Amino acid sequence: MTKPNTKSSRAKVVASQTDAKIASPISKSGGDQSNGARTALIKQSALDTAARIFAEKGYRGTSLRDVADGLGISRPGLYYHFPSKEKLIEALVEEVTVSSQRQSSAIAERSELEPAEALRLVTQSHAKWILEHRLLFKVVDRSESELPARLLGVHSTAKRAVLENFTKIIDRGIDRGLFRPINARVAAFSIIGMCSWTAWWFKPDGKLVVEEIVQTLGDMALASVLRRDPYRERSADPIDGLRILREDIDHLERLIQKPNR
Repeated sequence: MTKPNTKSSRAKVVASQTDAKIASPISKSGGDQSNGARTALIKQSALDTAARIFAEKGYRGTSLRDVADGLGISRPGLYYHFPSKEKLIEALVEEVTVSSQRQSSAIAERSELEPAEALRLVTQSHAKWILEHRLLFKVVDRSESELPARLLGVHSTAKRAVLENFTKIIDRGIDRGLFRPINARVAAFSIIGMCSWTAWWFKPDGKLVVEEIVQTLGDMALASVLRRDPYRERSADPIDGLRILREDIDHLERLIQKPNR
């Protein structure tokens, strides 16, 4: 007896159900909520499928038909939600880069946070988001050179905003004398790069868990900029004395060079 192709059968059922949902009128009250939930589920499934296929074939090498076939729905069913390939990659950019920018902005704008707490929080938030959206992050990162001009502009603007948010927090810590007087922008690039690289080396089925990695990255980011307290770490070594003196002078020069506020 021939075993039925369950995968093909499921795909046909999903396709027919999806097309039926699209064609059916929207009902009142509870029906509106149910229809909205189904639509959101279909759109998210389409984005997940598109991300997987973009990762395999690249943005230019992928067609809407590839995504529809991978999702198991008809092309008209996919066109209803995403009428073009650009709309798919636009949604991915919105979910990856723009969402990350909003998270970092929300933390950077919290003036009540101490610089150390803000830097740890923004690093952990950024790393956790990347670890939980590894495939989407890698697809958008790899597709930068293929993005349409308008989307590349949106993507680049959001990335610059993330960098500025990290830089702003580090600058605040330097001004307060809590962080070493280093180049804040270089430090921000380094911390963001450390977080981004997790998308490539993290294995969900490995020994490390997301929470442990996030905690470690937050600690490492803070340790890379914190200024050692010269009053607790006095040393008889004149080299240490010179280091402390240089840091004090660098900090003073920074304050003098800043415009009046």
